[in-house]
Amino acid sequence: MKLLLRQHLESMKERDGLDVLLPQLLSELGYEVIHRPRIGGRQAGVDVAAVGPDPDTENKKSLLLFVIKSGNVGRADWDGSLQAVRPSLGEVIDDYIPNRIPEQFRGLPITVCVCMGGEIEEGIRAAWRGFVNNNTRDGLSFREWNGDRIANLILSGVLTHQLLPPTQRANFQKAIALVSEPDESYQNFRALLDDLSDGLQPDQAGTTRLRQMMICLWILVTSGFDAENLDAPYRACELAMLHVWDAVRQCPERKRKRYAERWEIFQNVVSLYLSVGQAFLVDKIGPHAGKRFALSAAVQSRSPMDVNLSLFDLLGRLVLLGHWHHAIACRAEGGEAQVHLAKRDELLDLAIQTINNNPTLVAPMRDDHQIEIAMLTSLAQSCGRLENVSGYLEEVANRIAYGYRRRSHWVTCFREYQHLARHPIDRSDAYFRRSTIGSVLVPFVLVALDRLGKSGAQAQFERDIQDTLAHSTFQTWVPHEKTADSFWKAGQSICLGIALGLQSGDGSNASMSSEIANICSMHGRILEWEAVQRGLYPLVLTACRHHRLPVPPQFWVDPAS
Repeated sequence: MKLLLRQHLESMKERDGLDVLLPQLLSELGYEVIHRPRIGGRQAGVDVAAVGPDPDTENKKSLLLFVIKSGNVGRADWDGSLQAVRPSLGEVIDDYIPNRIPEQFRGLPITVCVCMGGEIEEGIRAAWRGFVNNNTRDGLSFREWNGDRIANLILSGVLTHQLLPPTQRANFQKAIALVSEPDESYQNFRALLDDLSDGLQPDQAGTTRLRQMMICLWILVTSGFDAENLDAPYRACELAMLHVWDAVRQCPERKRKRYAERWEIFQNVVSLYLSVGQAFLVDKIGPHAGKRFALSAAVQSRSPMDVNLSLFDLLGRLVLLGHWHHAIACRAEGGEAQVHLAKRDELLDLAIQTINNNPTLVAPMRDDHQIEIAMLTSLAQSCGRLENVSGYLEEVANRIAYGYRRRSHWVTCFREYQHLARHPIDRSDAYFRRSTIGSVLVPFVLVALDRLGKSGAQAQFERDIQDTLAHSTFQTWVPHEKTADSFWKAGQSICLGIALGLQSGDGSNASMSSEIANICSMHGRILEWEAVQRGLYPLVLTACRHHRLPVPPQFWVDPAS
């Protein structure tokens, strides 16, 4: 375990890495963190400041000032630029200590700690000792917090035997070791999260588990970067967001300090998700989205089904990340908002390129591909570019109707891989009815075409499904009053809401769009959820995609932002 932590710490970056991990670790160990890293503005050399027992002075209460650097500290890191260690230490002595220490902490002994994931290299250790000897005085000392020390603190304070029982340690170690086998790694990490969050209470012990969860997630992500395989880390980030948000919403806001701690952990997990998504989807996969059949070939399977399922999964990831950037932009201001809007637009462009260059995406195989298509439509609406996906929706409708008419590889409600691999077994009426007994995709396509103003395509699609799917039940899914208690962490086998049958698809005069509008007004509880109220509607889409639950009609075209 220590070797894994040591390797993880050495490879962590300074920004959005050690500077996020260290405050969480200090808080867990009982320190009061009074200064955290921030982007923009001068920090006078100090990345993190905390008040607590100094382990090098018999645990005497002290003010610890941390200067953080990534990896090993070599000659260039010591005095090679204005951001190097020695100039930063000079700023701490000349600016932070005399001018920036809060009044209530001015009487405490001060310990300046150079914190790094690696260690101080031998080539500059003499220079480090000389600096320490020249600047140490009564009430001011200097310490080296290297990766080995931080790993020991993590093991003693966060990942002890009492907090990580053998079953959890086994799941964690398997998730790390099998990171190049994404399915196995994800399943083990999911088991770890389920154990950690099982019965999690809104108390300090629950917050400790969340920090523990976050540190484990960081180690998995770093292992994924080292192995150049980010599939499992991406899926783990999605699931961790849902687990942490469930813990945030269960903590009463009146417990302000604890709620703030959990909210900070949630923000850190979202930040990690955005970083992994950028590296995985935009930087690694994005350059190939514009190449004809490149992503289809990358699936490395001769089975059209494998290609179809993999490409729809990728499409869902792209548009979900776009929704997160849109939601963050709506909460941000100025330049930060523009950065996220640009990334949102880039992800929609990548999704459209992926569709244009991989024709399998116009022919969904599973009825629950409604999730990906609905998220794409709502993201296009957020970008003001519905016209860019209208042709895609028309073609999807044509392919669905063609498959039903010809009974050739039609969209089925089956989800299990073994059933899909054999689909269609035959073209008999009995099998056709069984494989199309219900649909959430068909009503979505009907409503989307109507809202896009494609009345001709909608009328033709409606005639086709009335001729071929008279036996089918058209449905939509909405949460009920208890959905939020199990929605965020639940698996596929748990009933989480209400499936409502729709009458408009049976040839009646009622409009599907008006019926959906009535359902939205009658079952609008989801819009009262804290996540939606706070502008975090992508959490709902994340849960739907991750747990394969249909996107509720409130999010079909207009996201609840």
